[in-house]
Amino acid sequence: MTQRAKTHYDTPAGFARGGFGPRFAHLKGYVDRRILFSPATAFALAICGVYAFAGWVNRFDPEGSTGSILVRLAIVLITFGSYVLLPSKLRSSTAALLPMKLFFVLYLCRLVENVYLSSINISPGPMMVFSVFVVSSVGATLIIASMDRGIRNTDMILVMNALCVVFLIGLYLNRDVLFAAQGERMSIDKINPIAMGHTAFAFLIYYFLILGKTKKLTIQSIVLGPMLLLVVVFSKSRGAYISGAGSILVYILLLKGSKRLFAVLGALVVAMAILATSGVELIDVVIARLQTINVDADQSTMIRSQLFAGAWRQFLENPVFGRYAVEMEFNFYPHNIYLESLMAMGALGSLPFAAHIVLALRSTVGIIRSGKFPLAAVLAAVLFIREAIAGMASGSLWGNSVFWVTSALTISFWYGYQGFLAKARNAEIRAY
Repeated sequence: MTQRAKTHYDTPAGFARGGFGPRFAHLKGYVDRRILFSPATAFALAICGVYAFAGWVNRFDPEGSTGSILVRLAIVLITFGSYVLLPSKLRSSTAALLPMKLFFVLYLCRLVENVYLSSINISPGPMMVFSVFVVSSVGATLIIASMDRGIRNTDMILVMNALCVVFLIGLYLNRDVLFAAQGERMSIDKINPIAMGHTAFAFLIYYFLILGKTKKLTIQSIVLGPMLLLVVVFSKSRGAYISGAGSILVYILLLKGSKRLFAVLGALVVAMAILATSGVELIDVVIARLQTINVDADQSTMIRSQLFAGAWRQFLENPVFGRYAVEMEFNFYPHNIYLESLMAMGALGSLPFAAHIVLALRSTVGIIRSGKFPLAAVLAAVLFIREAIAGMASGSLWGNSVFWVTSALTISFWYGYQGFLAKARNAEIRAY
């Protein structure tokens, strides 16, 4: 296995900024030049890979599905390849993920019972539901969560920068049709406005986290951040606005001491820079879009409210074990993963899901306030906050792979870190 030159991320001081310290010295021999099959690549592809390439697929394979299938297949192969190539001593496991694994088993049983025993038609069909849940949610989550020790800052930065450029170039290739589908709302056939807004905001969160870390990273953030902001604004996804901004706000509030002050100042500088350009117009677009959240006037909001009511009613009919994985009136998931859990699994079956969320929230607070975790850990924590907020009004349990990956990886980082410290303390005691 090849080794690379030491960077500032590998020094003790670098660990305080998200690198590795002396207690993690046994990890320094890893991370070779196989960036394509690195754990960082697997994680980055899980959170934004599909839609990062959607613009390219839309440009060169607009009518077919071959391109999308190939992208998803490539992501699966890279994720599995990353796990196989990672030395076994760097693979991790933690008992804190047991509630999630239990819920996976219970929820999968519910899906099987609904589809094959009760003949319930779960849109968009059994093949899509099971393939996405088993491969993209369960499979990717378990693999990536076990590779937390191998996700290095330098790899993460390289891959996220590359995917962001691929995402933006893909949109540029479709510039003639970006606003054609839904008036002034950015959209192309292979990526709807909601997915586009969430993907752009994921990159925006990443650049917010690396802003000011080094001169080079700051320049990258300044160059690519405004482009991503335009995509976020003109995708006009209300969920992306609320969940993305909410996650950044929670992140800032969780920071300690001077770090919170610097984060607030950084956010103010960015806001002033936006206002100095065409920011007033952008803010008007966001405000106008948020004002459409009206149960009586907005069809999307109205349907969601009906889905929520239907899901809650189904839970009350079967409060202990639940019954159906879809809201039966609309034959669709209720666009609220918490109500969906109660509706499908009941109060008893939802206990592992609730325990998983509590563990993920505890890990998120610890990671952000510690300031001693790699970039991937902080990014996973902030994205988990975003997904937890977004899950109140969009997504499904079987299809929300980003929620599962980020929550599980956050737990792996936090409880794995505690394990590292415990081993180090035991080693020191034995040496003494």
